[in-house]
Amino acid sequence: MLLNSGVRSRARSLGLALVMGSVAHPRVHGATDEAIWNDLAQRFVAQGRVDYAGFAAERAALDRYLAASAEADPFRLSSDAARLAFWINAYNACVVKSVLDHQPLSSVKDVRGFFNRVRFRVAGRELTLDGIEGEGRKLKDWRIHFAVVCASTSCPPIRPEAYTAQRLDAQLAEQVREFLRDERNGLRLEDSTLWVSSIFKWYAKDFVPGTLTAESLLQLLRPHLDPVAAQAMGDRALTLTFLPYDWSLNAQAKPAGGA
Repeated sequence: MLLNSGVRSRARSLGLALVMGSVAHPRVHGATDEAIWNDLAQRFVAQGRVDYAGFAAERAALDRYLAASAEADPFRLSSDAARLAFWINAYNACVVKSVLDHQPLSSVKDVRGFFNRVRFRVAGRELTLDGIEGEGRKLKDWRIHFAVVCASTSCPPIRPEAYTAQRLDAQLAEQVREFLRDERNGLRLEDSTLWVSSIFKWYAKDFVPGTLTAESLLQLLRPHLDPVAAQAMGDRALTLTFLPYDWSLNAQAKPAGGA
């Protein structure tokens, strides 16, 4: 059937509107506006420490990001990298939200059920932080444990940017290297004792399939170690011991004379 020019024009306009609508609302396809989280992280994260007062001042932007995460469908994203980036970003943003919700706060341990009771709307479900992390862990990349940050001093440092599917492998690799260089919280060698973060104990099965020992852990981590540290460890027998965990808040120090 032939259409007159007015009808054809309206049809073209409708088609264009549908295309533009699909671009303007990426949540239909499972994405969130990670640019919001990227901007916030760049502004309020430095050297692994968080400016919670800065986040509080931009709470509206944080809430917009969380609202997008609440309605997203990560299971429809095109790759495991995209899905893992989604869960990591959502976890870190929810941690910041929970810290802000419970201020004043000196440690997340002061909040009953911080990880396993407090719930957040993410991907259409009510999930705890443990639940959000669990969705990411299902993707079987042990490096997630160096990217999700529990707002504590002994956690791996929070990254001052959003994780993205395109750069995820490089971002995670850098997180692992940096944390393993941290002798206080990550890994250090003293005589014949290999001291490592308690993260390796809590999630042992994510790192090695069998018994967690210094030998089995080093087999996994050696490619990520500083060459000097790897050489110092050599192939000798080492005793595996876990570092104490500092649960104090990973907040940036207040300026001298600040309130």
